Amino acid sequence: MTDSRTKLGGRCAPTGRRSFLKRSTLAAASVMVVSPHVLGGPGKTPPSDQFRFAQIGVGGQGARDVRQMMRAGGTPVALCDVDVQRAGKTFCQHPDVERFTDYRIMLEEFDKEFDAVVVSTPDHTHAAIALAAMRHGKHVYLQCPMARTFDEVRRLQTAADESGLAIQVGNQGHSSLHMRAFDDFINRGELGEIQSVHCWTDRPEWPQGMTATPVSSSPPVSLDWDLWLGPVADRPYSKGYLPTTWRGWWDFGTGAMGDMGCHLLDPAFTTLGLQLPRTVTADCETATSISYPVWSQVEMEFDSTDACPNGLKLTWYDGGKQPDTPTIIADETSGEPGYSAGGSGCMIVGEKMTLVGSTLSSEPDQMPQIVAVASEDDDELANARRAGRERVEQLSAESSESSKSHYEQWIRAAREGKSDSIDSDRKTAGNMTQAALLGCIATRFPGQTLTWDNAKQSFAGSDEASSFLSFEPREGHSFEA
Repeated sequence: MTDSRTKLGGRCAPTGRRSFLKRSTLAAASVMVVSPHVLGGPGKTPPSDQFRFAQIGVGGQGARDVRQMMRAGGTPVALCDVDVQRAGKTFCQHPDVERFTDYRIMLEEFDKEFDAVVVSTPDHTHAAIALAAMRHGKHVYLQCPMARTFDEVRRLQTAADESGLAIQVGNQGHSSLHMRAFDDFINRGELGEIQSVHCWTDRPEWPQGMTATPVSSSPPVSLDWDLWLGPVADRPYSKGYLPTTWRGWWDFGTGAMGDMGCHLLDPAFTTLGLQLPRTVTADCETATSISYPVWSQVEMEFDSTDACPNGLKLTWYDGGKQPDTPTIIADETSGEPGYSAGGSGCMIVGEKMTLVGSTLSSEPDQMPQIVAVASEDDDELANARRAGRERVEQLSAESSESSKSHYEQWIRAAREGKSDSIDSDRKTAGNMTQAALLGCIATRFPGQTLTWDNAKQSFAGSDEASSFLSFEPREGHSFEA
């Protein structure tokens, strides 16, 4: 059911669930008033010239995605959220846009009005929503991680390959100057043969390591709890799951590694051409059957690539764990800016030089920079750092006019029907997401080395570990393409 554009006294109508459902019923019983954005009109862009999108999940990250899509040239024509209170601010900011609580009804009844779907919901609903949108022929912008399980990612990749639709994953830093700098350093061979990679985050900033399910209670009247659960098994509502603490539970989130890995692993996977690891070994604290660990350190061994002819070991750290990284003291007399590892980063260690940076943030101090040289000569290090900064400045000047934001790239690819022009596409982002999810599974088996059989798409000799690669959605939800 749609909730038409309701205002009271010049302000948005109450968004409690009862008033929302009442207004939705009245709207459905009446003749639908067509919004100006559908008809065009004076001062409006005609529909044929618009890139019309439906936003699913409009609180938190979803609200930011709406704003960014509009800046990139998109026009929102439908907003969908299972919690009308959390979505209330965005609803009020777009009073002429149709509103829904169930994405399935939106796709069935309103899909002729939009070209694409933006999915900004909790991890456990990503695949079901994105696959449903693709069944309706919609391009999809999907917030990361792509999905909660390995098999869901595979299904998304297959659907994208078969449909030719533009599927972009929301690790926005992939389209940043930071990523172009990482790629430039690697492609020019500045670092020499790559020896190892270290990626870390100070997250989780939500609880993990829980040993019991949270105390149940009645859901708020504004929330449709059944719709929030989506494809996972039914269970009582609890404040211990919302609004963001779902990230720490196996059934809903992907923990710190799944949440941040799609950002921080990106420089290594993109520039080094990594596929899936051949082995995964985890060390962690308080791994439980229902919750991700308090902290983890995961080692992955990869086969050789062109950039890593002898293979590669990549180590992931979260929950306060961090690799040993160089500290460089700023020197104002020489213009040396200094360096000290922050709460997150990606360090690529080569035989000649070591590079550290991050695509998580666009801040200048996250820009990739040389932090060590093999000779340990101070002058050589200073010269290498200076040359690196000058190269980044050159890249910035070259790309300032031609570069497009992550959102703009997706809209352009969708408009032109060129799904292969997308940077963070089903293949690149898919491999990275699946690798992170294999790392998550390894934390269920601390101290054990799990061997990945890529031909069989399962863990060799471990049916138990392989059982966590997929799950069956409950009735009313589907992972079919």
